[in-house]
Amino acid sequence: MFSKKELKLRQEIGKKNIQLCKESVKDIEELYNDLNNSYTSIENVAEDFIKFTDTIKTKVEEADIEKMQAFAKKLAKVDKVARDAVRDIRDILRSQKKRLKEVQRELN
Repeated sequence: MFSKKELKLRQEIGKKNIQLCKESVKDIEELYNDLNNSYTSIENVAEDFIKFTDTIKTKVEEADIEKMQAFAKKLAKVDKVARDAVRDIRDILRSQKKRLKEVQRELN
């Protein structure tokens, strides 16, 4: 069906594809590790802030308590976005690794 030249070209394209996939997996792994390490270092900030506000409620005026509670809600949303980003990058990494294995299997 294919000539030897076409098969050789297909093989070279496949190898280049694998190389590019490996590079993208490496880049995504680095991104995931950086993001995960950054998130791990701050993941308890929202919870700690809420605990802190609970301990000082008796010493603070009602208006300030409401401001702190509003800020705590916003901080919790930021925490959720960061946690979701870590999860999404992990999922992308897993998917890319799966694609790489499929491409390698097809080439062999």
